Parts: sequence; C-alpha cells; structure tokens
Amino acid sequence: MKKYSVIVPFHSNFNLLTACVSALCNTLDFSESELIIVDNNAEGSQIDKEWKSNGLFRIIEKKENLMYPNAINLGAEYASGEYLLFCDADTYVTKGFQQALVNALREESVGYASAKLLNMGTKYVLEFGITSSTCNFPHPFTGRPVDHELVCRDHYPLSACAACSAISRKLFCAVGGFDGDLVHSYSDIDLSLRLLEKQYRTVCAADAVAYHYGSSTIGSGMSENLKEDTKGLFMAKHINIPVEIGRYLDIACDHFLRQYDLRSKEYFVLDMSTIIDSNKYIENVLSHLGLIAVDCYRRPYQQRDAGNIDLINFIPYQIRNYKVPILYFADSFLAFRGNSLWKKCREGFDDIVVDRHANIEPIKCT
Repeated sequence: MKKYSVIVPFHSNFNLLTACVSALCNTLDFSESELIIVDNNAEGSQIDKEWKSNGLFRIIEKKENLMYPNAINLGAEYASGEYLLFCDADTYVTKGFQQALVNALREESVGYASAKLLNMGTKYVLEFGITSSTCNFPHPFTGRPVDHELVCRDHYPLSACAACSAISRKLFCAVGGFDGDLVHSYSDIDLSLRLLEKQYRTVCAADAVAYHYGSSTIGSGMSENLKEDTKGLFMAKHINIPVEIGRYLDIACDHFLRQYDLRSKEYFVLDMSTIIDSNKYIENVLSHLGLIAVDCYRRPYQQRDAGNIDLINFIPYQIRNYKVPILYFADSFLAFRGNSLWKKCREGFDDIVVDRHANIEPIKCT
C-alpha cells in the first residue's frame, strides 16, 4: 500500500494542470506516493495524448462532467494510499506539503487538514481556513503576507478549503466522501461539519503551503446561479451552524492592540460592506478595542470582496472632511491599498479599516 494517494480533479485549463503536476512530481516520492488525475469533461479531454503516456501518474477518463465532489470521490475509489490528498488542478504545491498535512492529521482529534493557499500573483494568503458568520463563510486573515504573524501557526477553524487538503482514506470512506449533490462549492465545509459531528476537528497546517489560482475552469457550468442553488441545498442540510467569526475578530483585535496605540477613543463608523450582519462585526471590534461610535453611516459597495475601491469618488466628501477618526468596515481591507489622495486628505487621523475576514489595519498616508 502507498502512503499518499494524491487526487487531482481536472476539467479544463491544461496549462495550469501541467504546472500543478510538475510541482507534484518534483515534490512526491513515488515509492510511497501515487498520483491520480480524474479527467472529466463532457466536451472532450483537453489533455495532450503524448502527456498521457507519462508513467508517473494515472489518468482516469470520464466523458461526462462529474463536477468537483464527484470527481474527487471517483479518484478516491481508485486510490490505495493510507492518506488521500486532494490537489486542485490549478494549485502549485511547495516542498514538504504532504508531510505537513499528514503530520497535522496525527493529532487524535483531527480528521481533516488543509494547506495555506497563496495568491499566485501577490503571494498574499488566499485561503487559510473557513469560519462562519450569521449568513456567510469568511476566510480568516485572507490577504495577509505569507509570513504574517496571524498566519504562521496551525489553527482549528470550522472548515477549510479542499483545494490542497488531506484526510485518511479510511475516514473519508467512513463518512461517505464528499456530498456529490453539492456541485458548486460548500462540499469542503459540509465534509468538515460531518466530521465535527463525529468529534473530528479540521486543522489548517501553516507549514503546508501551495499556490492557488481559483475559478480557472472554462465551460464547466460553475455559474453564480448554480452556486446560489448549491448554497441553498447546503444550508437546508446544516441548519444549526455555530457562528465563530467572533473568535477571529478577538485574535485580530489583540494583535492590533499590541502593534498600535490609538490616540482617540471616539470614531465615526463608515460601513461599506455588502454583508447583512455587519453590525455584529462592528460592535465586536468597537468593544474589544475600547472605542465609541459617535455616529454611523452605511454605504454598501456594489461588489462583494472588491479588490479596489476608489475612495475619493465613492465616499461622500462630507465624510472626507470629518475631524474625527474613521473606522471603515468593508468586505476586504485590500480594497484600501493605493488611494493615496484619500489618505492624504485624512492625514493626521488614526483611521482604521476592518473587514469581514477579521483583518484590522491602520489607514496610513503613503
């Protein structure tokens, strides 16, 4: 029996698949590992015929589009390893990722392990666990540098991304694998919740690192409408999900207070987020930082998790001229990078940005 069975579900974008497999071949010891690629595409395989003859890995071909969880489950049926490792076709692993994931699984209470996933363009953290708010599933500390203090230790979130993850084959089979009905997202969260019901936690292993492109397939049917329907099915299945974002907001607040000394305790709150429960985030942060909201104005931005917001045009000029510091609440603190003119206009105030992924940062004039 092999120790590791690495399963790569593939639909389209052969260019990224070649990078993924190249990294795996440079990392894995094939005396203890097997690599299984599940090639499923109703419009026909995109894998070069010459590439298929490589003796290092096995390709399972299915003419229909199985969708993500079913492709993984099919790969698991062919696997012989003690541990199953799932690697999306648009990931690029780094040395030792498999040992770090499996080492994290050796803790008796842990059933599922996930890597620290990095943005391919920026090297900032893309995924390092999934937690829960009232209505959504934030990703704690996403957008931080890879070596930031908040992402350098293992932690135990509600769930974690399946894109580079591991579980024992025995346990995966015992819980029935991924739910094949959850065809667009949520199958990893569902797996973690089902494991939690059996007293197995999910861990994010800080030493297991991989790059992840994300949403790279073409013509797979993974539309926003399908995602909404899948979420509806998932939420009907799990009606009592605990809300755990407060735990990460507390960690972020403690880290912020160790780094910065706020001169003022009175803040104007500008809520630019797209989420429905923003008041719960804001109340938590104000309380933990010991701040008082002198007033609050809500102006949601039109795009969820926007990577950039033109503050000088989006925020009313009256707010720009306020003589008290501003606490901005947004979907992503990354949207505030740049904006040099806005920051110049706000120079001298201890403005802060808080986001839905439990990031807290000062707004500095650059």
